[in-house]
Amino acid sequence: MTKENPLKLLAVADPDLADTVSAGLKNKKRPVSPENVKLLVDETLWGMSLEISFGHAIAEGYIKLFENVNRKKLLQYRDLTRKAGKVGPTFGRLMAIYLVFVLKHGNGRILQMLLDAVDVMQKKGTYTLKGPLKALATLITECDKQSTTEYLKLLSTTFSKDLTYSQCQHFSYVLPKIVLSFSSSKRPWQIKELSKLIREDFRLADPFLDGMEKGLYLLSKEALGKFVSLGLEKVRQSMKLGIKFLSLTSKLGIDTYEGMQITVPITQVAQQINHYLRARTGLMIPIRSLSMLPKSYGVESDSKTGACCDGKIIYLPDEISCFKKKKENIKLYKCLARFESGHFEFNTFDFDLEKVIEKCSWISPFPERKHAQDKISDLQQFFMLFPNKELASDLFTIFEHGRIRTLFARRYPGLIRNFLPMLQDEALRIFKEERTVKPVYLLYLRVALGSFTDGNLYADEEYIKKPVCRFEKMIIEDNTVEACAHLVIYTYPEIETILKKNPGGKKVAEHYLPIRFPFGRQLRPDLFYLANSNFEDIAQTVKARLEAKGCKVYEFEIRKRLEANNGALSHEDIEDMIGPGEFRGIEIQEIIGSSKPQTVDIAIADADKGKTYWYKEWDCNIEDYLNKHVRVVEKSLNGYQSGYYNDVLEQHYALVKKIKYAFELLKPEGLKILRQWVEGDEFDYRALLNFVMDKRAGITPSDRLYIKRIKEQRDVAVLLLVDLSRSTSNTVYGSRASVLDVEKEAIVLFCEALEVVGDAFAIAGFSGTGRLGVDYYKIKDFDEDMGTSVRQRISSMAPQRSTRMGAAIRHAAGKFDFVSSKVRLMIILSDGFPNDVDYKQNYAIKDTRKAISEVHSKNIYAHSITVNLAQYSKLDDLYGDVNHNVISDVRELPDKLLRIYSGLTR
Repeated sequence: MTKENPLKLLAVADPDLADTVSAGLKNKKRPVSPENVKLLVDETLWGMSLEISFGHAIAEGYIKLFENVNRKKLLQYRDLTRKAGKVGPTFGRLMAIYLVFVLKHGNGRILQMLLDAVDVMQKKGTYTLKGPLKALATLITECDKQSTTEYLKLLSTTFSKDLTYSQCQHFSYVLPKIVLSFSSSKRPWQIKELSKLIREDFRLADPFLDGMEKGLYLLSKEALGKFVSLGLEKVRQSMKLGIKFLSLTSKLGIDTYEGMQITVPITQVAQQINHYLRARTGLMIPIRSLSMLPKSYGVESDSKTGACCDGKIIYLPDEISCFKKKKENIKLYKCLARFESGHFEFNTFDFDLEKVIEKCSWISPFPERKHAQDKISDLQQFFMLFPNKELASDLFTIFEHGRIRTLFARRYPGLIRNFLPMLQDEALRIFKEERTVKPVYLLYLRVALGSFTDGNLYADEEYIKKPVCRFEKMIIEDNTVEACAHLVIYTYPEIETILKKNPGGKKVAEHYLPIRFPFGRQLRPDLFYLANSNFEDIAQTVKARLEAKGCKVYEFEIRKRLEANNGALSHEDIEDMIGPGEFRGIEIQEIIGSSKPQTVDIAIADADKGKTYWYKEWDCNIEDYLNKHVRVVEKSLNGYQSGYYNDVLEQHYALVKKIKYAFELLKPEGLKILRQWVEGDEFDYRALLNFVMDKRAGITPSDRLYIKRIKEQRDVAVLLLVDLSRSTSNTVYGSRASVLDVEKEAIVLFCEALEVVGDAFAIAGFSGTGRLGVDYYKIKDFDEDMGTSVRQRISSMAPQRSTRMGAAIRHAAGKFDFVSSKVRLMIILSDGFPNDVDYKQNYAIKDTRKAISEVHSKNIYAHSITVNLAQYSKLDDLYGDVNHNVISDVRELPDKLLRIYSGLTR
């Protein structure tokens, strides 16, 4: 009976494990042979005889290996786990877990290198294995075989050294962590350089890792190798000097590194590009790295995409190292950002398919419109009208890039002279060196990038003259984005015919591969829809209701008004779109779906449920964190038209004037003179006089004879985090105003002050109920202008629910990850102590204090301003004895706010 069903024997020993194994076997696509099931049971029982967890690890290992490896590897797994188990059950369990990854994804060479490394490490102690093997599994799962082999060499090299117990513990923790932090594209050779240093002396590892954090990770393969070689030369001369060189704590090390660095990370130039775009376009367009594409988009950062935008944000590469000079790589960042900004400046994403169909319906043959697709943009729907949507997408991108280039040439000829050659040179390189679809790419070169001096390039370009001439003529008559769709409808059949005439052309036309644009500059209408889906959905609903009333309006017009008003539509908006005559007789509430008489408050929080984040919480009872314990939902606060903001300014006219004057004084005065420098802008005549006198006196004179002039700049970012709990509806003692009234007045005055001084600032509110219901309301982002919509959100702030302060502070701290300012400040505006369900008194105070200490560890300074609470010693427990102030009257604000803010940001 046992032979027929080996699992019965396992069920006797461990019924739960037998059920797990049985379920795992049933999930396999192909049935597992009885011989393999028997092998699993026999080895599991043997492992359990040594230690239950060892047996469980073996069973899980076999389940994972079935279907992925042959019988030979299963027997190899058996032999290796048996051998490891004889050393000890803990060692055996580790090998049972991690051998699976090598046998599934690795090869014989990697397996042998693993066994060699494990043999070296196990001699130091089994405690050295867990972290390194876990990192190894990650590398193997990512199919990064080159990094895997270098990592195994690193482990063998490191643990073959004469290390103490503490040093072994240190390296078993540090090496896995640092290796996984390396960029996957650079990881193999960065590990190799680390191994080279440890081979020389294991004491060089930590200085090198310090240097990597400070910037060595930006060096190219050749540059890092050269830097390490120079470092080893310094080590052989003097260990102390070598360590300083490698850790970038010596002037020589820093100068050498800076001389070799050509790679530019986006963090170094994002703020500069933001200022550049704002000066050029007058628009505040945030810059983000491609790795920051939101996971909620459901798309990963595409390695082929080097620059794109979603209608709100421009995404650029995390690093650029295309050129041999750092200056050129910075210029490329500006080039990509500037051309991407053209989509904002010239309304690429105002594309409306209905408008295209109306304009182009007379074209014969016009592509037949299929059933409208949900959850995609109008542009994507347009591409789906064609037999090959990839070809249609490429043609539209070509004409759209050409439209933007043409408009730039008219308005900003200097920009075209400075930046277009970078795109042209890269496009020519791609065309000559890589396989491209020639007719389409020639069209791209001519339309999107203009003409070239290389005459041989167009020897056989007769077939693209017609679409090029059509583009040049049409863009003069109509330079809207819909004109590009018009051009695609004309050009698509011509290009398709050309493709089919080429050798194997039919196959090329049917299985068209999209062309590669210079530096991965790509139009991504999918991202636009995902970033604006809430407004898209609302616009579709409003459009349908208007059409049911016989009113004609384009969807993009509704969407634009929703974006401008943060999801609100007023009666005036509707009337402007459909015309005053059409407006008569229509019940506006039927269209806007709101009971408010003044505005349509189409609830963004309902249309977009908000992004969800999970945070840990400090439990003072167990003196440890509860991981992923609190859920924070990020929401947009709906504003409404109101004169509140201006009323506050008029009411406190004298205070506003006083604050503006005081904050004007915080601005840098201009140039600062620094004396007694070895080199500088000009001679310091005082120092020259001392030089002559010392010389005559026979004293060796100082060589610090110069002065430097440096431009003083403020580099400050502040986030104002506002408590919106129910208790803020209480009135301030001795006043008719509520706590929130005082807070809102403070916010208005604060905004006016920061507008004057020019510091970057953000505003957010928080409230909620319970650990799963903390709400974080976005009122103003760092990169958002202080416009009408922000003022309306401030006006609409109202008391909500409870106060789970720790989670809100942790979430707010994350907003500084996108800010490069040197001085980063979080000001918490509250009316007292945190209080929520199961979050009271000492527990709440300790968690909030812990959150504030975490904020400080990120070089963010947190300071609290408490309204309507007398000085209370427990506030020291909450914020620290110097990290809070109390106010009860808005008239106290200018003095205290000025002292607090100027003291923290000077």
